[in-house]
Amino acid sequence: MENTIEHTDEHIGVAGHPELPYDTGGVEALLAGPRVEGIGPAFAGRLTARYGTDAVEELMRHPDRVADEISGLGTARAYKASESLLKMEKELGLLLFLYSCGIGDLYIERICNKYRRRTVEVILSDPYSMVEDVWQLSFHIADKIGSKMGIAGNDPRRIQAALVTAVKLAAEMGHLFLSQEQAIASAARIAGVSPEEAAARVDDVVATGRLIKSKGVLYLPVFYAAEKEGAEKLSSLASVPLTPAEDESIPTHSLQGHFYSQQQMEALRKAIENPVLVITGGPGSGKTTVVKGIIDIMKEQGKSLVLCAPTGRAAKRLSALTECDAVTIHSLLGYRQGEGYHNKKIDCDLLIIDEGSMMEQVLFNHLLQAVSPGTRIILVGDVDQLPAIGAGDVLRDLIASDRVAVVRLDDNFRQSEGSLIAKGARAINNGELPETDPERDLVIIPEPTVSQIHDRIISLVAEELPASRHISPTDIIVVTPQQIGRLGARQLNLDLQQRLNPDGPALRRGATTMRLGDPVMQTSNSRERGVYNGEVGTITQVDTAEQRLTVTFTDGRESTYERSELSELTLAYATTIHKIQGSEARNIIIPVTMAHRPMLYRNLIYTGVSRATDLCIFVGEEDALRYAIDNTPASTRNSNFRYRLQSGIANAKSE
Repeated sequence: MENTIEHTDEHIGVAGHPELPYDTGGVEALLAGPRVEGIGPAFAGRLTARYGTDAVEELMRHPDRVADEISGLGTARAYKASESLLKMEKELGLLLFLYSCGIGDLYIERICNKYRRRTVEVILSDPYSMVEDVWQLSFHIADKIGSKMGIAGNDPRRIQAALVTAVKLAAEMGHLFLSQEQAIASAARIAGVSPEEAAARVDDVVATGRLIKSKGVLYLPVFYAAEKEGAEKLSSLASVPLTPAEDESIPTHSLQGHFYSQQQMEALRKAIENPVLVITGGPGSGKTTVVKGIIDIMKEQGKSLVLCAPTGRAAKRLSALTECDAVTIHSLLGYRQGEGYHNKKIDCDLLIIDEGSMMEQVLFNHLLQAVSPGTRIILVGDVDQLPAIGAGDVLRDLIASDRVAVVRLDDNFRQSEGSLIAKGARAINNGELPETDPERDLVIIPEPTVSQIHDRIISLVAEELPASRHISPTDIIVVTPQQIGRLGARQLNLDLQQRLNPDGPALRRGATTMRLGDPVMQTSNSRERGVYNGEVGTITQVDTAEQRLTVTFTDGRESTYERSELSELTLAYATTIHKIQGSEARNIIIPVTMAHRPMLYRNLIYTGVSRATDLCIFVGEEDALRYAIDNTPASTRNSNFRYRLQSGIANAKSE
């Protein structure tokens, strides 16, 4: 059964657009959801059972009558719901349509925020355009709207959106482009059409500019521009000639009296002589010592410096290690949510970028375009760690291009100090099982099942390590390959909270309880707070009356969160290996199990181990650890950045 609400001409939504139908399911979803006060799922079901698609109109226009006819609803509740509906009357038709399509509140919010008064116009002209425009909106969600609109399965708009989605999904896996053949095959599967039908629409979608075709591969425009423009700008920066350094100008020791190794002195020389330099090396290889030495030399020469990193945690760590201010790249570029980058010019003599393995192509391009001509760039990172979450493979491409200077540091200073962690990380990186010792800083504790691994981790954090090594539970973090499952970060956070901090003042939002004394992590960048994604703190105050809490971060800064803002935080007893990349922790526990088989790769285990400074404990199946160490990623990411740097734009591999 379908219906349309009558509106005056001033209303957006259904007004003047009978093509946007809705049904009882949409009415019930609206009434049961958070937009309508006082109803909830039970009463929403009873209202639609009584009035069908007229339930919204009845409740909005005749709350007294509805209160009399729906047992238990009550006049106060009915009037509260009526007021909610009247406040959003102008958009009711649109909302009912979207709910009838089976779209949830999160994506309804994103759709309406993106298009505002143009929402109905977009839906009527091409709902599949939302696949590109709306953050994280999938083809499946757009297809729900298209299906409700009666759009045929072989409609050109639908197939073009499937082609865009195929390339977009590849980008979510880290690829800057997808071959035309792969895109056609993927789009055919996504849309449920034949490969011939998908192939027939490639030229159309390219003509619209939604995809860019270049010698058999397809790019989303943003990635094509980032790759091409980034290569052009970096080539320009790298072509500036510099005077070779005299031997006597290379210091043999730091200002603090630390004597440099031959590798480190060579790195200092290359930093002086080259306009673009990559410094790569594993844990304990001396990267920080070299960076501090470069800073000392440049300051002595009166040069201006800017230090930055891709994440807040990485920037904080860089500041602490170098004793110089460092910022996130987003902050340096003046990024504002929904507005983009405001700082188009970075004036300095030297730009140092830490944690280069986390650098994605689009962000790197934004940074390069803001750099003034003549600026030197030094990119520091461990090329063997996990690649960036976003698309591209910047650090590997720079090294493989042979068009910029590269220093590889492979000394192991920590190993000489007796660290099994640094030695073990190198062994893992070489495809070998690491040496472990129950009395030293790299340990493996065998446990055969997920349940036993889980229980042993809880015991280690709560009892065993505090008793045997005098380590406080607050100084231990569990680092796991994934979010979900019994050994995922979400469940471990809940279980560790219940074991370590079960009582006390707390605020609850959704399924999450935040309690006084809990360690928490910021999950997004907040310019207003000056707190960035990945920063960790402790809840030090909880005001249940005012429904707010205070977090004290590791550097002593405090920030207050209202209950409605708790989505910015997550518990930090446990986290994923991806999330901890770019920072360090003193004591880390890593579960290893074949239950995580899809995630078990050498670079993931290597990254997890290399984040620990004092103690790293594997808990689980030795066979799973061996499997991960033997399992290197099957293929590199699709990127032509290195080829553009090597051969020039006209001769790039994909051109």
